[in-house]
Amino acid sequence: MALLTVEHLCVTYSHEGSAVRAVDDVGFAIEPGEIAALVGESGSGKSSVALALTRLLPPRAVVAGTVRLNGSSLLDASEDRLRAVRGGHIAYIFQDPASSLNPVLTVGEQLMEMVLFHTDVRGAEARCLAVEWLARVGIGSAGERLNAYPHEFSGGMQQRVCIAMALAANPSLLVADEPTTALDVTVQIQILRLIRDLQRQLGLSVLLISHDLTVVERLAGRLGVMQRGRLVEWGPVAQVLNKPAHPYTQELIRARLPPLPTSDTFSQESP
Repeated sequence: MALLTVEHLCVTYSHEGSAVRAVDDVGFAIEPGEIAALVGESGSGKSSVALALTRLLPPRAVVAGTVRLNGSSLLDASEDRLRAVRGGHIAYIFQDPASSLNPVLTVGEQLMEMVLFHTDVRGAEARCLAVEWLARVGIGSAGERLNAYPHEFSGGMQQRVCIAMALAANPSLLVADEPTTALDVTVQIQILRLIRDLQRQLGLSVLLISHDLTVVERLAGRLGVMQRGRLVEWGPVAQVLNKPAHPYTQELIRARLPPLPTSDTFSQESP
């Protein structure tokens, strides 16, 4: 059985009497332990799909269709059920780590909040788990840095903290929405390697939202292409990129950016 199943998903935003269909009849499935990706230009509906999975959209958004996690329906779930799912079963990493972290709480407080809310771990054990996760995502002197505030970290280190927070409660699906957009190129490679390595170690499923076909080609097993709210193509990455069936996919491939530094660099283990 697929871990995540999305069928006939629609998202409509209403404002001052007008309505915009941002996601139109989208359907796909993600298997356990799989990295799948959605690509498309800005405004194509990729992020709306990601947020609709757990109803994280604003009140003016109307969501229809079916989303199932391990066979359990989410779109009609209660708020209590969704609070448990968000972070506990489906975790998110967003574009800008600075806006994802609370500036007035230490990194340790924010990490432990995730642990305390979504697990049975308490007290000193929760602190130890927070330290362990900071170290696991490559932050040195993790015990000391636990007491630091987000502004004391670089952008890349802030994103590592966000990854630690996302994974600390042992979710089954990680949604990474343009997780490297705000970072320098060399830091982008490090973060992508980290996500890939942790995915392999933990057996995670990942939904990667990206505009970069080179990144998707190296990370994902299956690829969906979004255009104007519709999923115009879905299939194995090699098939979609080498034999694109839809004209829009063909346009994206022709317009793809030059590759990142060599695949050998990308393939190295995370620091």
